[in-house]
Amino acid sequence: MPRTLLLSLLTSLPLSAQLIPSNLDKRITIPKGLTLNRFADQNQVQNATAICIDSQNRVYIAETNRWRVQVQDIRHGGRFLRDRVNGDISNMTLEDRTAYHKKWAGKQKDFLKWDEFTKDSEVIKLLEDTDGDGVSDKTTVYRGDFNDPLAGPSGGLIEKDGTVYFAMIPGVYSLKDTNNDGKAEEVKTLVNGFGVRVSFSGHDLNGFAWGPDGKLYWSIGDRGYHVEQDGKTFARPDSGGVFRANPDGSEFEEFYVNLRNPKEIVFDEFGNLFTVDNDYDQGDRERIVYLVEHGDSGWKMGHQTMVSFGGSVYNHIGGKPSRKEDQIDAWMNEGLWNPRHDRQPAYINPPIAYSSNGPCGLAYNPGIVGLPKKFDRNFFVASYVAGPGRCLIERFTLNPDGANFKLGEQTTFLKGIALTDLDWGYDGKLYIADYGGGWTKSGKGNVYTLAEDSKLKSKKIAEVKNLFANGIPSLKSDKLFELLAHPDQRVRQRAQFALADHDLESLPLFEKAIQPNQPLMRRIHGIWGIGQLGQKNPSALNSLARLVGDKEMEIRANLARTLGNHGKYLAPFRKALIAMLEDSSPRVASLAAIALSNHGHKDAVEPAIKMLEKNDDNDVVVRHAGIMILTKCAQFAPEWKYYDHRSTAVRRAIVIALRRQKSHLLETYFTDRDQSVRQEAIRAAYEMDVRKTYQALSNQAHSIALKVSPEVKWHPLTARRAIFAAWVLGQAKDAEVIANIAANPKIDFRVRKDALIALLEWNNPPVPDPVTGFARTLPKNRIKLDTSIIKDLKGLIDGVDKNSIDLIPRALILSEQDQIPLGELRLTRYLKNENFPEEARVKSMKLLASLKESNPTWPLTLQKLFADKSEKVRSMARELLFK
Repeated sequence: MPRTLLLSLLTSLPLSAQLIPSNLDKRITIPKGLTLNRFADQNQVQNATAICIDSQNRVYIAETNRWRVQVQDIRHGGRFLRDRVNGDISNMTLEDRTAYHKKWAGKQKDFLKWDEFTKDSEVIKLLEDTDGDGVSDKTTVYRGDFNDPLAGPSGGLIEKDGTVYFAMIPGVYSLKDTNNDGKAEEVKTLVNGFGVRVSFSGHDLNGFAWGPDGKLYWSIGDRGYHVEQDGKTFARPDSGGVFRANPDGSEFEEFYVNLRNPKEIVFDEFGNLFTVDNDYDQGDRERIVYLVEHGDSGWKMGHQTMVSFGGSVYNHIGGKPSRKEDQIDAWMNEGLWNPRHDRQPAYINPPIAYSSNGPCGLAYNPGIVGLPKKFDRNFFVASYVAGPGRCLIERFTLNPDGANFKLGEQTTFLKGIALTDLDWGYDGKLYIADYGGGWTKSGKGNVYTLAEDSKLKSKKIAEVKNLFANGIPSLKSDKLFELLAHPDQRVRQRAQFALADHDLESLPLFEKAIQPNQPLMRRIHGIWGIGQLGQKNPSALNSLARLVGDKEMEIRANLARTLGNHGKYLAPFRKALIAMLEDSSPRVASLAAIALSNHGHKDAVEPAIKMLEKNDDNDVVVRHAGIMILTKCAQFAPEWKYYDHRSTAVRRAIVIALRRQKSHLLETYFTDRDQSVRQEAIRAAYEMDVRKTYQALSNQAHSIALKVSPEVKWHPLTARRAIFAAWVLGQAKDAEVIANIAANPKIDFRVRKDALIALLEWNNPPVPDPVTGFARTLPKNRIKLDTSIIKDLKGLIDGVDKNSIDLIPRALILSEQDQIPLGELRLTRYLKNENFPEEARVKSMKLLASLKESNPTWPLTLQKLFADKSEKVRSMARELLFK
């Protein structure tokens, strides 16, 4: 073998090939040089879903006893599946879900009765190693009475300064042990309103992260939410997202929307936020996502409804097809789940890369830990797929790529533990929560630790442990200032937070920290600290003015990020931020644009237009940031001067801004000169349910349908949206539009089939929308189809071409279902033509039978069919003759 080829093969081997059987259990493989130990066994831990470590290096474990019992799964609907799915997708609030559970309680043997919804409780345990031998020897139930009927499962834990924060549907809670007995006497609800739907179990409230702004961040899967907080309502009942709030729950806000099931979130050392989102098990992949503020990943539970339950909830659309490319949900059909590609809608923030199956826990190396240096700046994601042999920890690195990121290394780090979460101890060890395996309560569990033994003896790890054990907030300000440059992210952050707690007294130290002669990380934490002070004292932000134009990219980027958290106080910085839109760094430009969008002033619009034109859709994060300026700052009016901008990228950005505003002005772009802009506008109008645009869509549906062909990028789903806009309106002229599409042999077969399906679903519309899968309320004045539709379907039912003939079976179903006669002569022609589809001939025979039962020649006709070449035709003829 040539040496160069050998070297190539060796360097391309995944590092998982370098894993070795662990010292503790040969079935568990770990990196060479590391040691795996058991911190707690199943006598102390069962069904562990989340883990966190407090400043005393005590371990908190969240356990679930309600998962797959009181916390149900919509897939387990039994013989009531259709009604249960329809009911669940109609739930919009916690009150709706309560009524839903009461309705179905005890309906069949395996459905819980209502009083059983409080039987089991979620539990938080506190594990302590009191003698320092690396093994837990004391277990206390920290709190164990989480048994509200809607509660669970346990989702996320984090601790700070003696307060434990707990994420568990329906709320986020703070807990305190007020008398140091290891038990939480005080429980407060910080935010409530999560989990308005049953959805898929496990798509719940999830893990926490402290942001550089001192706020608490967390996530939820697509069980949705309806949160009323501080006089505002935040409602997305069919998708997941990421949120932030002050530690007391105030100033709650959506940070990122339309994720499927992000289990945990982490910040890197520069304040960038990431998650790994789960797939929907229909051919897509798990995804690493950069969570830029106001971002949108495009997931809605409606996609799942269409594919997983299509055969149940629709009369004529059906379920999952055999080929991925034929799936009718936009998630698959338009490739929303993929990293960036040419045919992808522009309104989403595409993922960075794919990840391993079943991501749950996520951790970022904070700096001073018991792992070799090669694992610095690594992300570690726990992947749970029930069987321990298939569960693993994947590690990956990310590298800057313009304003976005790209994947660096990606390898398996550990394999063989049914792990659900992981966290760093202040003793340098990686703590791993083992659920025990399976998709129900296992009754088993462990907590493991992993580290390089020699590393654990380092002075740096001892220093970190002592700093937290003794209490960083109790340190003097000068020492806190020093720690802002510490090599461990956790130490730097806690020192920043402690200084910020001193309010304006700390401003001189933060001002000193941001000076050019200070270490980079101290400068960054100084910026963030001044941002925290600015939450109570906006005048403190003036201290950041000296950083405008700083030579360090990360300083400029985090200046913009921090200012963006104070939108209403940015007038003194407006010109500087506008100038930053032309920064040499796309990351700086994108964060400046986000800041300007939060400021909401019209002066940012023209510079944003220029930025978008220059970017020309090349950097998706810059595009997103520019769109946010248009969304929040532009004053759209019918005569707005930028509508017909020469740049396709700018016009597309305007469309997405109009989408976010749910503006009827979207119809301006239905006839844009660029096909991608037209499709983006049609997509936006339908998906955002902008009803004022639907008549324009109906009027143009036929011309839109004519554009679809396999050779062009004009997508069949675009025509489907126009067709079903007409279906929603439901008037006679709209039915005529749809029927003409179905009958036109010049139109792509896929589109004609969609049009016929629209007619089939017309008189008895399904609860979920046929394009989006969302529960949709239709106008009350929709008409019923009648025999007048036949004249518009003439080309199809006359079989003018092969595609028309292939559609005739569905036309016959329409005839039978809605009692719209096609005529005896036509049915006879279908029956006698052996070149017609079997389904059409059989259905025609059945329809003719009801017309000809009294006709003395009918039995003879049936007898002749005994010799037909089709077995199905022969069988039906015998059945009808001898019934």
